[in-house]
Amino acid sequence: MDESLMDTFKRYYADYRGAEGIDQSFTDAYQAMAFHVINQTEHYVKEGNLHEIQNLIREFKEMGLSTSPSNDSLKEQFEQELVEQELNRYSF
Repeated sequence: MDESLMDTFKRYYADYRGAEGIDQSFTDAYQAMAFHVINQTEHYVKEGNLHEIQNLIREFKEMGLSTSPSNDSLKEQFEQELVEQELNRYSF
């Protein structure tokens, strides 16, 4: 099963968070999402898969709505999930 764009966004955020602060990681991850959407769209165009293109664009638009006007709560959610992942990784 393909991961959702929000899950991809979180994964990118976690990757960038290892080297950058919260705000920069969020910005970089969002920019990476734009490139991801472009690449996925290109892939679906080559396949002639209009349905997947429509789903991808819809999901990206919905994600854009959830990231504005303030991203503080979303950043806080991402940070909390990172902490939980780290705690789960080291729990017995």
